[in-house]
Amino acid sequence: MSSRLVRGLRVQVASYNAGEQYDGSKVPDLTEWLVPTLTESRRSGYVTRPAPPSGPDAMGPREAPDIYAVAFQEFAPLSSALAGQIQVPLAKVDTEIRRTVRLHQSVVRDDHMYDPLEMGGGPENYAKIAEVSHGGLVLFVYARERAPQHARGIVLSAAQRVKEVRTSYVGTGIGMIMGNKGAVGARVTLASAVTGARDEVITFVCAHLAAHDHKVARRNADWRNIVERLVFDPASTQPPLVLQEPTMGPGQLGAVQSVAAGRQTLTPSPLDQHEYSLYDTHHLFVLGDLNYRVATGVEGVSPQGVPVRPGSFPPITRETVRAAARSFQPSQWAEILPYDQLSIERAAVPARTMHSLFIPDMAHLKIPPTYKYKAGGEMEQMSKKRLPGWPDRLLWASSDAMQGNEALRCELYRSLMRYTASDHKPITAIVELPYQLDPLTEFLPVPYDLHPYWRSMRTLGRCVDRLVGYLWMLLLTFGHGHLALALLEIGLLVLVAMYWLPGHWPW
Repeated sequence: MSSRLVRGLRVQVASYNAGEQYDGSKVPDLTEWLVPTLTESRRSGYVTRPAPPSGPDAMGPREAPDIYAVAFQEFAPLSSALAGQIQVPLAKVDTEIRRTVRLHQSVVRDDHMYDPLEMGGGPENYAKIAEVSHGGLVLFVYARERAPQHARGIVLSAAQRVKEVRTSYVGTGIGMIMGNKGAVGARVTLASAVTGARDEVITFVCAHLAAHDHKVARRNADWRNIVERLVFDPASTQPPLVLQEPTMGPGQLGAVQSVAAGRQTLTPSPLDQHEYSLYDTHHLFVLGDLNYRVATGVEGVSPQGVPVRPGSFPPITRETVRAAARSFQPSQWAEILPYDQLSIERAAVPARTMHSLFIPDMAHLKIPPTYKYKAGGEMEQMSKKRLPGWPDRLLWASSDAMQGNEALRCELYRSLMRYTASDHKPITAIVELPYQLDPLTEFLPVPYDLHPYWRSMRTLGRCVDRLVGYLWMLLLTFGHGHLALALLEIGLLVLVAMYWLPGHWPW
């Protein structure tokens, strides 16, 4: 049997620092970002690595992924995001994502048609298994309701394998508690694809760390706080799924019902009473604006993690970074990637951030800098205000006892240059999981213990977020959308009150 017929789940992760553009107005088209095709050009996002399959395993256009994890940072205006008043843009973006991925098969086919129904063709249905937001961070997770198109025998779809979903959030912004920075996450427990084998856990984390070139230590501290305080407790368990397609797939109508069948109540039912960290998982995906920039004035390291002799990568200047980034030549990007702050911090002994996570090589993948572009400008128009770099990343790890991170196979990694509304470019990757975990596999090693006061800090942070958010929104309303005008008007009112109440100026 072809290896393609026993493939593991295929997960597409996508991240976009949206620059607060989702304010409830029209959502731009997401097709190029969420349904990448095999047509490559430097204007559509550079190459797919590895190359598409050929020979007996080449079975037509790329099939729809089994799981989508779509993450946003700076999703909506910060005032409404802190106040928790983003329900309308959340609903609109969710609808647009579903509309986009539903047409997957017709988008990737050259003739823009669907396969016959008996071959598993037609529009896709994805069940939303998680939606979690905090401050400007948003994470959507969807599971495909259709079994893999070319699978044989009785095969459960990704949605039918879902047994439990837990969500969590943490603020690491002002005071290390506010939601202007932090993380949101979803922990998904799936029934094994192999009868009798133990469950498989996948965790998705959308993170936004501290900004500015020089705040490397603060970014590392943010990551530590996320590991310590992003906790998936039983109370965060989501209700079971109600699927549109409860059957098994092509040629198997009515064969097996959904895993959730028989639990039609919408009452959440946790599998256990344990509290889990983001590292208590078999597969971990971290996506977001990690804000690690290109360092200047320091020695570089090998992007592949290979030890090198001192002096192999001498310090570079800011001018060198700008010139290399703006050249839009992959060979020149490769010359500045040894100075990537993320690689430098990971190369430290012990590692100072993103422990155990695989960092894709941006030079090998020919990924252009994802930041900083002129928002609303031309496609490749970079801003002069900040140093270019790769703050937007998609990282992953696997605890598979046999292969480790190599158990996850990267099918595609892409940045999308056409999106110009933000000063960041969206990124996406498709990663194939192993069909079955090694029987000796345990969870990933945990670099930091859970914080004893994580719950209290989260509650305090949320209260401060709401207070600041509602006050900010009130000021914007008072100032007709301009904070400076609101403060000026308040100042004038204070002066008038100081004169009017006593009947004379107090000085």
